[in-house]
Amino acid sequence: MSKNLLLSCSGRRVELLRIWERTFRELGMDSKVIASDAQPFAPAFALAERQVIVPRVLDEAFVPRMLEVCAANDVGWVIPTIDTELPVLARARAQFESVGVHVMVSDIETIDIASDKRRTHEWFVSQGFPTFEQRAPEEALADPEWRYPCFVKPADGSRSIGASRVGTREDLEIRWRSGQHPNDVVESLGHGVEVTADAYVSPVSGKCLCVVPRRRLEVRDGEVSKGKTIEAPEIVALVRRVSEALPGARGTICVQMFWDPETREIQLMEINPRFGGGYPLTDASGAKFARWFIEEEIGLPVTAHENWTRDLVMLRYDQSVFLRG
Repeated sequence: MSKNLLLSCSGRRVELLRIWERTFRELGMDSKVIASDAQPFAPAFALAERQVIVPRVLDEAFVPRMLEVCAANDVGWVIPTIDTELPVLARARAQFESVGVHVMVSDIETIDIASDKRRTHEWFVSQGFPTFEQRAPEEALADPEWRYPCFVKPADGSRSIGASRVGTREDLEIRWRSGQHPNDVVESLGHGVEVTADAYVSPVSGKCLCVVPRRRLEVRDGEVSKGKTIEAPEIVALVRRVSEALPGARGTICVQMFWDPETREIQLMEINPRFGGGYPLTDASGAKFARWFIEEEIGLPVTAHENWTRDLVMLRYDQSVFLRG
């Protein structure tokens, strides 16, 4: 009997759920995809063949309950989907490995780099990668040479919550003195268009086997709603270097940046060491990260390649799920 897969904090990730289900069918495996969440009214949770309720990620009972779920459901793999669970599962990975469960999560060093915008910026600079200028708000306010408009965001934020463009020094001072955003960082504006690149890093070799850059044509609630895969060799080369330089990176690594199509200049912005909301576009282009992960895990020849479809456009829309009772 094949091992099952647990899609953790399943939330709205219906497309990711379907991708894993299809992967097992294509490989001729009878593995099931189990969805976990802290509450039952999550679309992917409701649509999964099997569901389990677990405590919230920051509850001290989260990891013990997840281990119980894995044991009771013959789970071989856990796939995290949200930022807050990454450090929890990274620190607990040895506990899962001891009972034969592999978590697709990078080492805690990479999670720490990615989870704080200050650390991300410092790491980019230390590695010599192109990025933005960054200051603490009080440093930017004290610098007469700091350029406006600029961009302000929480250092530990996600989904663009609390992030905004600031037009003048006065606007920045008002935001800072309000005391509502004590963990802000201030960055120079990016040039060109916003791009997210999905990289697949082999959990076995640590090598980056594929990079797919996708331009963000439209974003809603911090997640791409319209996107297009693009031909940009300079992005592929840089993201490969980034993903292989990260300490203990594994699985899917999303790197966000601004890219100027005319000058080919790149400014790296953020790292998300997990499946991003726009990953279905990468999968539809032919870069089957989920399949490659399972192939490596069960000892099949890995079919990883870089012959994915360029200029493929994704247009997303809402769909309803109806529950009785």
